Amino acid sequence: MVRMAALNGVILLLHLGVSMAMVDESGRYHAGSGMPDLLPPEPSATDKAAAIDLNKQPVEKVFRLLYFELTKLDKQQPERRLHLQEFNVMAKELDCPQRLVAMSQESKDLAENINSLHLNATGTSGLYWTLHKYPEEHSWAWLLSQTQDRVMRKVWQYFVRLQTLTVPDEKNCISAAMRTILMQSIITWKRMLSDHAALLWNSVAFGILGDVTSWRELDEDGQAANEPGGPPPNVSWSENLIFGNMYVSSVQKFMDFHAKEVEAQLLQELMLVRKAEELNMRYDFSAGEEHRFSKDGVYSSFEYLRRQSFNEWPVDKGLLRGLLRHILKPRYGTAPRVSVGDFGAGGGQYSLWLNDTGLVEALALDATEAVSDITGGSVSQVDLTKASLDLARRFDWILCLDVVTLLPEGKVVPLLQNIGRHLEHGGLVLSWGPGAEENKQPEKEDRIKLVEKEAHVSFDPDATSKLKSGCEMQSFVNDLMVFRAKA
Repeated sequence: MVRMAALNGVILLLHLGVSMAMVDESGRYHAGSGMPDLLPPEPSATDKAAAIDLNKQPVEKVFRLLYFELTKLDKQQPERRLHLQEFNVMAKELDCPQRLVAMSQESKDLAENINSLHLNATGTSGLYWTLHKYPEEHSWAWLLSQTQDRVMRKVWQYFVRLQTLTVPDEKNCISAAMRTILMQSIITWKRMLSDHAALLWNSVAFGILGDVTSWRELDEDGQAANEPGGPPPNVSWSENLIFGNMYVSSVQKFMDFHAKEVEAQLLQELMLVRKAEELNMRYDFSAGEEHRFSKDGVYSSFEYLRRQSFNEWPVDKGLLRGLLRHILKPRYGTAPRVSVGDFGAGGGQYSLWLNDTGLVEALALDATEAVSDITGGSVSQVDLTKASLDLARRFDWILCLDVVTLLPEGKVVPLLQNIGRHLEHGGLVLSWGPGAEENKQPEKEDRIKLVEKEAHVSFDPDATSKLKSGCEMQSFVNDLMVFRAKA
């Protein structure tokens, strides 16, 4: 039975189109062998225990060890699934501390499993270096593909289990802090999936996983030798092994870090549970829920992070070009740059584009909690509706897009007053639409009058028409307005 399973494993390699060298049961090497003599004998106990220099060993022994490792990988059980009964226990019968402990244990088990796969893959990869004189030995392609496949399946199963724990969270067991850790892990995994897609693209396009095709030695003058030097002399399998293992290593490091983050947050929350019990109180796992839901026209941190992570901030490039051409009219040479205050900047895309021109100095401001941390400091957290706000500076122009329509009625006037307080001599570019039925805004004429009164500006119909003409987004074509600062 054991021999049959091993035989099936080797046959699978052939079905995958892998060209392999073979060793028969007597340890004889067969270059490019086919169906005959498929199964090499397993290494003896002496072979396994001996600490040997493989470079000094007969090639037959190295091949026996190699195919023992490949067969062992092929025999591994498929990834564990979350069955219905297990889900019912985790989602319905466990209390909050128990569910968090289970979640932490899941992440630790996954990190250990991926680390084991990584070590096995790198150890087996080292055998191919010893066998570099046998270019027909291509089973490393199977090793890389299977290792990456298993690693990715394990991570996917982990996220599936997380999903089943976080969605039916009627007990509010998953705190905002823990959800933040889980969200960050998903963002990282999204980037790593993109990296894997790049590996696949390279393999399909060029037949390699990396961006190099051969290694060459340099002579004393720093010139590349005519022939590839050192292993590998024939093919680029070593580069493929390096890039393939680098990806597995990156997943291993990611999961190790994630498991430690989850465990640290778990210990912190369990400590708070214990302190609450000592005071005859109940710890509220839902603390920090304000980060999950938007209110008063301000995006929640979670919604902001979602838009930032999945590139869901709309940007009207036509509006930006029109700003430079018709409104800002930046000065060149040694003249100071035009200053712009981006009030309610969202993801800061408009400020970023303007700053990249080198002609404008734009400052992005938004009221979302922790926005500075989320954006790495490119957007500053400021409550722009705070009465008598003082930013200790003024701007030539202020940009305020898709903000006023979302605000409660009592927040509009303070925002407009703060805009007027921070305007220098340029003006204001504002979008203010009619709003939805449940948040009906004043008529357009009344909106213009209110802005002129509270921000101390004058409506400029000609500039408004020019700027609208280049806009790509229909909402700006309908609702954009340009105002000039009063002298």
